[in-house]
Amino acid sequence: MKPPPGMAGISLHREIRSHLAEVDPVCREIRSLLEDNGQAAACFGVELVAREWLNNAIVHGNRLDAGKKVALNLRIGRKWIYLQIIDEGPGFDWRKARRASPPDDTVIGGRGLPISVLYACRITFNQRGNQVSLWLKKESKGG
Repeated sequence: MKPPPGMAGISLHREIRSHLAEVDPVCREIRSLLEDNGQAAACFGVELVAREWLNNAIVHGNRLDAGKKVALNLRIGRKWIYLQIIDEGPGFDWRKARRASPPDDTVIGGRGLPISVLYACRITFNQRGNQVSLWLKKESKGG
């Protein structure tokens, strides 16, 4: 799983095994990259969204199969923070998920997309549903 074209510049590319224990170190790297590049105010949202999609990719996409990998690509652009998560699973019906009502307080799952909608300005999926791309607004310096 290679990063998409145009991922040069301030970027992070990681491939991890399908173990939940691998999510925290990647999230720490994301936080450090953002802080080191003047985006400390965006850390919470970007890390929350990344953590949610990484967990979903490992648990639901790759079904905790340690032989499968999850790729994360992050790029800090001029106006946006671009985040992409790719798993090796069969994908999911993202069209149905977009039409679904947000889960109520008694449901444990189903929060990934509603959380992402709160923080991302744009969310796209590949046809298969095993790749999500998100654009989060970059924090402006001085405000």
